Amino acid sequence: MKKVALFLFLTGLLGRAQGWQNNYDGPLNFNCPAGQSISSITSENSNHHEDRRWDFGCQATFGQSAECYWTNYVNDFDQALLFECPAEHVMAGMSSYHNDYFEDRRWRFYCCRSPCVTKNCHWTSYVNSFDEYFTWTAPSSNVLVGAQSYHQNHEEDRRWRYKVCVQYRC
Repeated sequence: MKKVALFLFLTGLLGRAQGWQNNYDGPLNFNCPAGQSISSITSENSNHHEDRRWDFGCQATFGQSAECYWTNYVNDFDQALLFECPAEHVMAGMSSYHNDYFEDRRWRFYCCRSPCVTKNCHWTSYVNSFDEYFTWTAPSSNVLVGAQSYHQNHEEDRRWRYKVCVQYRC
């Protein structure tokens, strides 16, 4: 019985490790399939690498068009990040690269037009503390439209919060 439990535990760990979209210190380039937007974000910190690995979940988004674009980088290393896709757009991808000198990442985002996004929006509270694993999921009937984070040098990590808006069938 102990061998079966150990096997299931290790299988779960290996399956989780294969789900990351980047390696520590490596580039991250993720976007959802057409017609979908980011609905969940999972991240794991490594104090050894002073970096994070990332994974994302996607959901179907009402009325989403193929009118999508990547932003330029929206932050500098060690600086605060505040980004929102334009009105009637959803966040469907994230991209970043890591710099070992700053032990931080610069970020850019993939926004897609969706006229089915209401102005009924709010920012979450911070979803993580420094140096901890986190999983965040958008509330039901909501879509991700923004991200905010700040970096602390003595932690060499960022805290994150997200902006979500209600979507409707259109």
